[in-house]
Amino acid sequence: MDGTDAHEFNDHLMRSYELREKLVSDPLRPTYHFLPPEGRWNDINGAVYWNGRYHIGYLQKISHDPEKVEADPRTGRVWDFSSWQHVSSRDLLHWRYHKASIREDFPGYRGAYFNSGDVMDFMDIPTIIVNDPRRGICIYQSHDDNLDEWVPLPENPVIPIETENDSNTLMHGSRGWNKNFPEVVIFDPSGWKEGDTYYALIGNKNFRPGFEGDTVSLFKSADLKDWQYVGPFYKSDRKWTSEEEDCACSNFFPFGEKHMMVMHTHKPFAKSQYYIGTYKDEQFYPEIHGQLSWFGSLLAGPETLLDDNGRRIYWGWLADARSIPETFKGPRENSAYPEGWETIGWSSVMTLPRHFDIGPNNTLLIKPVEELKNLRYDHRDFGNITLDTGQEQIIDGIFSDCMEINLSFKANNSSAFGVKLLHSDVSGEETIVTYDRSQSAFIIDFSKASLNENLNYRESPINTTNASVNTGASGPWKHGYRKQFIPYQLPEDSDLSMEIFIDKSILEIFVNSEICLTQRIYPTHVDSKHFSLFTNDAPVEVENIHKWEIDATNPW
Repeated sequence: MDGTDAHEFNDHLMRSYELREKLVSDPLRPTYHFLPPEGRWNDINGAVYWNGRYHIGYLQKISHDPEKVEADPRTGRVWDFSSWQHVSSRDLLHWRYHKASIREDFPGYRGAYFNSGDVMDFMDIPTIIVNDPRRGICIYQSHDDNLDEWVPLPENPVIPIETENDSNTLMHGSRGWNKNFPEVVIFDPSGWKEGDTYYALIGNKNFRPGFEGDTVSLFKSADLKDWQYVGPFYKSDRKWTSEEEDCACSNFFPFGEKHMMVMHTHKPFAKSQYYIGTYKDEQFYPEIHGQLSWFGSLLAGPETLLDDNGRRIYWGWLADARSIPETFKGPRENSAYPEGWETIGWSSVMTLPRHFDIGPNNTLLIKPVEELKNLRYDHRDFGNITLDTGQEQIIDGIFSDCMEINLSFKANNSSAFGVKLLHSDVSGEETIVTYDRSQSAFIIDFSKASLNENLNYRESPINTTNASVNTGASGPWKHGYRKQFIPYQLPEDSDLSMEIFIDKSILEIFVNSEICLTQRIYPTHVDSKHFSLFTNDAPVEVENIHKWEIDATNPW
């Protein structure tokens, strides 16, 4: 290394050091929710349990200089550099980095861009199936115990896409298509092995009449190389989802006596949802529908794996309201960070790993994984508290923005009760989580969660009378009116238990092991760490109130 190279290298080290210092000093950067050491990312991919380790991937995003990279001739967009980053863990808490699972550069305007994909289930050899938007569906396999090296099949792309622009290209938008099955959208794949046959779910839409709305297309193969199109995999129902919704980032797997489909949906807002139903004769018949996120949570991009204990583990991608979303079309000066996410140095985080368990009648139970208990310290037991009608009580001794709280509201007659989190008497910041019996719903009121008036929760002029986008408002969200509505029917004479996890700018609340409330919040005041309980029009007993600090797992 000559003198010039040495100076450039040391300049690079200094920039890395300065970035690390910026990230460490950010009071809103989570400490025990996994996030990359720097930069912007989305979509968890390629989760698999292999050789005693949990492996997950994600799409690392780095913007190209538009002066140096060819733009998409159809849209004028300059596509990001996008690689499959790869981390693994033995305990679901502490993660180490591997080489990127997939990073290939090709000529053209999408030269270094990858979409989402999957590590196929029930395979003898770990196998990635992924969408390469330059070529189509590609397959990679790993033959080493640590899954460090992933080798592409020589036959890639195994399901190619057309490269010429025509009416079908316009119909499929920025997604791929193949003239041999034009009704199929070639996009985010997933797959599994069943007997001697490999199956793949391709895309997020199918244009066959009668299959409007969310669905995927089923393909099968005897050798992973030659794939046969079977048809649309399931038929969606407008009682559950609207016609504009899609099924991306699909995860399909056995679930008790049934099967389960977990998906990402882009419209009318990015979210994660699922079906539970019957799988028979290469068709899936949904019988139960549920959402894993609601408008305002910023939770989408799901991924699951099956571990050696038979647990189905779920992660979701949580976007940021401080940074500029890729889908935000407004001027950057409307954001708190007009320069974009680069001002902060990082963007997006994963949810806690959640255990998807089987409930009565094959319903879904959602629990925090047991391993999270290993991060607890500084335990405080506050016993039981009785709240009188209309009372709010601050719990002395709970003052933190990185903690777990467990409690149980006993069965009661109050029309509304709940908790206030990250409250400050100085700034007035607070996040209010209410169970409202009249609406059979939880309401997360984060109107006053932050003094930052320029946060962007993907607000847009959406018709909020649509039940699937119920914000409780009559028009687009504004600062001072931000509420997330989560439908939940609490049976009469039933207790309501909460397992509350707070990590700087993330709130996750597991309720009766049946749903998980998720919210990004950005308090600005150092005093915004108080916790209180409240009830509306009847007394409430709150039992078994426990609080722990949670140890950090991220290096910074």
